[in-house]
Amino acid sequence: MVRFGVTSIVLVAALGSAVAQGQKTTWDKVYTAEQAARGEKLYADNCAMCHGESLGGVEMAPPLAGDVFNSNWEGVALSDLFERMRTSMPQNKPGSLSRAQNADILAHMLKVGNFPAGDVALDGQPGALTQIKFATYKPQ
Repeated sequence: MVRFGVTSIVLVAALGSAVAQGQKTTWDKVYTAEQAARGEKLYADNCAMCHGESLGGVEMAPPLAGDVFNSNWEGVALSDLFERMRTSMPQNKPGSLSRAQNADILAHMLKVGNFPAGDVALDGQPGALTQIKFATYKPQ
């Protein structure tokens, strides 16, 4: 007979509740079409010279869409990707884009990756993207 203490039951219930309540994925319409359109222009001006017009990567710059990109970021919180962008890009002027501009570029990347747009813009404020996981495949 297996015995569970009250602490174990509470812990399991809390973990299950946290996953069910707050966890979103890239399939949950986490950006707007308008935001992605702004991001497309910003991407063209600040990123395309290294990462290519279609986000496929050029020489040493990795792709920002497609299979390689998806496998690198699968299951990772969007906050990790956002912070990498915000602190290290563009390569010639790292950190020069605002949080809002980086959020717009990330929205463009999600659009190119064929993730659906919604009614609420991607929020570039600290901590806002920690509850959104990058998911290549649509959850069932």
